[in-house]
Amino acid sequence: MTYPTDPDPQYDDTRVVERERVVEQPAPVAPSSSNVNVAGGGRGYVAAGPGPLYYVRRVISLLFGILAVLIALRIVLLLLVANQTNGLVDFIYNVTEPFVAPFRGIFNFDLVSPGGGSTLDIGALVALIGWALIYMLIMAILSLGDRTSTSTV
Repeated sequence: MTYPTDPDPQYDDTRVVERERVVEQPAPVAPSSSNVNVAGGGRGYVAAGPGPLYYVRRVISLLFGILAVLIALRIVLLLLVANQTNGLVDFIYNVTEPFVAPFRGIFNFDLVSPGGGSTLDIGALVALIGWALIYMLIMAILSLGDRTSTSTV
């Protein structure tokens, strides 16, 4: 079908259509202390905020993070032959020793000294891995009691 170039009412197929917008709102519900989602048709639970173990997990993450940094510093200081009479170096060695000691003796050698006074503390490396595994285990156990996901019924 060919349309002429000037608008002709005979060939105009546009139509005026009116739309009506209807918005349904749920009936008002009295406030309650329940966490059940009544507006969604009872499909699940609404998370009201952090779970009960959220702050416990944050504190444990902070403590294990500090421990990991201190053990890593211990490894680096031993590799770089840090002065043990320095107060900060002595502090790091004294604080981390109780956390490294349980992991000493797992292998037949605890230290690797290639010469020049530099030492790779194998016990500290194993302790770093061991404490990371313990941290992951604790966090997995705590996540069992935390309500982070929604339940669909």
